[in-house]
Amino acid sequence: MSWSIWILEYGYVDRFPASNLFAAQPNEGHRRMPYCFGLIRSADRCILVDTGFADPATYRRLTAKYGETRWCAPVDALARVGVPPEQVDTILLTHNHFDHAGCVDAFPGAHVWIQRREIDSYLAAAARPARFEFLTRSCQADLPQHLAARPATLVDGEAEAAPGIELRPAHDTHTAGSQVVVVTNEPDGAWVFAGDNVYSYENIEGIHGDGVYAPIGMSTGSAATWLDFADAMLTGVGGDTRRILPFHEAAVWDRFPSATFDDGLHVAEVSLAGGHPSVVCAARTG
Repeated sequence: MSWSIWILEYGYVDRFPASNLFAAQPNEGHRRMPYCFGLIRSADRCILVDTGFADPATYRRLTAKYGETRWCAPVDALARVGVPPEQVDTILLTHNHFDHAGCVDAFPGAHVWIQRREIDSYLAAAARPARFEFLTRSCQADLPQHLAARPATLVDGEAEAAPGIELRPAHDTHTAGSQVVVVTNEPDGAWVFAGDNVYSYENIEGIHGDGVYAPIGMSTGSAATWLDFADAMLTGVGGDTRRILPFHEAAVWDRFPSATFDDGLHVAEVSLAGGHPSVVCAARTG
């Protein structure tokens, strides 16, 4: 199977504390942190990995905390690469956080896939007393209702969502029911959408490239569980960290062909294995 793959940026915050990205790593300064989602296309399929969010109140809150920000609605980011929302037939959610599952309702014709454990764990946490609010603080509260009202698959472990696209559980890492999306292309091999199991390449390449894994911060799971998961994930792609695709890493614009739009947001072209024309070239010359 041949799929084309892009990473689309729908926003960024300019001064995000690196100590939130890496567990037990204070005094690492700040990073410009993008908010992104993935697009996978074949000749007749259009699949999103996560859906981002669009909420002016959240924009204001994040701007107040982290300085300069830029935002566009995920449907507008897709329009920049020629994809209308009705063309999206499938959504693969890495986990239930607002910045990854906040715009599911913008794609009413899409079948949604998420780990059953992620939804069950959210519902159980939401039923606990208010003092446990940390467990649900970043969650998209209405996602279970959206899933109940539309075609959806609650996955138990591994699953094939489409030919060459596999869902692999990452339980008790970033969240209780996180998953990653592995796209295996005949022309150029495997690519892994890591969700928030990799915020930055430094998580898997080491702080400032020292080669020592730096477990993710802002996690409800176990650092030890993440270490084993990250090692297995990297082993699956022959140790090539470029094949791990993060959604909060500005370095993707340098590691892949990319274009910058007038508002400072980006699109990166990971693979054109599906034979699609280059949206990056079109954006650069448009």
